[in-house]
Amino acid sequence: MLSAEEILELKREHHSLEKRMEEIEKNQRSTIVKLSERLKELMADIGSVREKEKSMWNPDLSTRIKLSKKGIKLSKELNYFVMDAASEFEKGNIPEDAGKRFISLAKLIKGNRMDLAKKEFEYFEEIIELGKTYEKSEEEMKEQDRILKREQARVEAILAEMSELEKGTVDLGKVLSYENLLKNLGKLEKLRETYIHSLISEPVAELLEDIEKYSLKDYCQALPGKGEMAELKEFFSEYPAFGKCNVNQLCEFFEYSEKKLSHICPETSRFRRLVVGNKNLFETILSLGKTTFLAMDDANEKVMDFYAERIEGAQEIVEQIGQLRKEKYSYKEEYEKNKKIEKTKEELSKYSKNGLEAELRDIEHLLELLHSNRP
Repeated sequence: MLSAEEILELKREHHSLEKRMEEIEKNQRSTIVKLSERLKELMADIGSVREKEKSMWNPDLSTRIKLSKKGIKLSKELNYFVMDAASEFEKGNIPEDAGKRFISLAKLIKGNRMDLAKKEFEYFEEIIELGKTYEKSEEEMKEQDRILKREQARVEAILAEMSELEKGTVDLGKVLSYENLLKNLGKLEKLRETYIHSLISEPVAELLEDIEKYSLKDYCQALPGKGEMAELKEFFSEYPAFGKCNVNQLCEFFEYSEKKLSHICPETSRFRRLVVGNKNLFETILSLGKTTFLAMDDANEKVMDFYAERIEGAQEIVEQIGQLRKEKYSYKEEYEKNKKIEKTKEELSKYSKNGLEAELRDIEHLLELLHSNRP
């Protein structure tokens, strides 16, 4: 962003260019530039052909023919240029002085007086450069306008946020209630982790009994229900070496060879069918913490009842959750509102309201300078 002095300097330069541009009528300016650029290209091509003709010593016939053809073509294009320049003059698209200069330049080029033509063309070169410089200055003025307006919008937006923040009110009681609800759910989550760890640590025979006894399938469909584990329970009662293992220890036997396994269980095929055949069940139990098993859902009465009735230390927490849950959505709304306000406060803490207001006044002053008629 430019300072006031820099903007004034930019305006002075732009005004000076504008005055010079006004010397040529606006509707004629583009035609003069277009014809000038066309003539400049022709001069370069004609000069290049003539230089080649001079520099080549005893060129072969085909080269001489090529150069001659190109020279004739360029000569025709020069004639077309003269006719077009005359036509534009008749239409009033270029002033008389410019028309005469174009015709004069064409004669010099035809008369092979290229150095003098280049010297005279400097007049149009200046017009071309003036147009480019003016366009660049015009774009810079627009760019400064964009920058200042963008900064103005940024500062205004921050001040508007500050104003909105001053008006904002929050029911801190509701916020505290929702925070308590979240804390209690967090406590319950820790009890869930402890309970799952206790299940995984239990001997498999006892674990299967608990799954049936407490209908744990109701809380995780991957677990077997009542009546689905009779064979497994029978197997573990007959082979207590397996029944006393926890799930993790039991899974280690899955990799045993037939010979190694037969030392513990002569009925290796039965072990493969019943235990290894239920590999997915035991792997699911090992990863219960990553499943929806007893997942935190204060709206699920069945899950909440399970915690209250089956898990030590959960009853009081569940009761508190039940009390807070009645106005849960109202509490959550205030909690989210407060979070948003606190976040905005933190983001705005790096700004000073007085400083921003002063900055806004400076920007408005710079915009006024940029758009004023003062050169």
